[in-house]
Amino acid sequence: MNPAVVTALALAFPGLGICVAQTPPKPDSTAPTNAAAPPVKELAPGVYQIGKVRLERATRTIAFPVWLNMTNGPLEYLVVTKAGKTHESLLATDTEPYHIHVAMLLLGAKVPHNRATNAPATGPASASSLAQFRDKPLPGEAVSIEVTWKANGKELRKRIEELVLDTKAKTAMTRGDFTFTGSLVWQGAYVAQQEGSILSLVTDPIAIFNNPRPGRDADDAWSVLTKESPPLDTPVTLTVKLAPTAPK
Repeated sequence: MNPAVVTALALAFPGLGICVAQTPPKPDSTAPTNAAAPPVKELAPGVYQIGKVRLERATRTIAFPVWLNMTNGPLEYLVVTKAGKTHESLLATDTEPYHIHVAMLLLGAKVPHNRATNAPATGPASASSLAQFRDKPLPGEAVSIEVTWKANGKELRKRIEELVLDTKAKTAMTRGDFTFTGSLVWQGAYVAQQEGSILSLVTDPIAIFNNPRPGRDADDAWSVLTKESPPLDTPVTLTVKLAPTAPK
């Protein structure tokens, strides 16, 4: 990677663990702290690879590989790792949650400071300690999410909500954005890395991305829209696009 780019990234995002010779990174409460420094490679001007995550500044997108994990049944998540709740997630991935978070920060996304903070030394995160976040949609930056896969030699592209059934409305999930909420840092550990929660349909302070739609937490609110989904285990690319910055 170009040394000038490394220096710029380290200075712009001192908490990411991107090291420049003789310049140790400074602490940053919004950056995950329990993972090794992410491998950041510059592929072309404005195009970077962070682990398995590809970042393109010009399009304000990150993309990473996932696979179809469920073809029917109730859902609470859209993307998890193998450490997550795979029994209720549409997609699964072996991409590091930490790398996804870092890529979003490098793209320019902001995390509310009251979301990524170190908890007092009273024990690990629990349902009761996180209840404060469940009253309303979690704060964060709007993103749109698409999935692409190949079928019969052709590339298919859909918004991810097209693969989800709103069981109450008996139709596809309402078209719209999701929210980059950035998970939590709890006693120095990036919780999404431990729990494997990446994109949640129900309110989940641990997940990196959340669903802001009304009724998201109702029992059995979401299920797989089987007719719109690819076959089980199909390789899929998930692309997250950061919404344009509102003019001041």
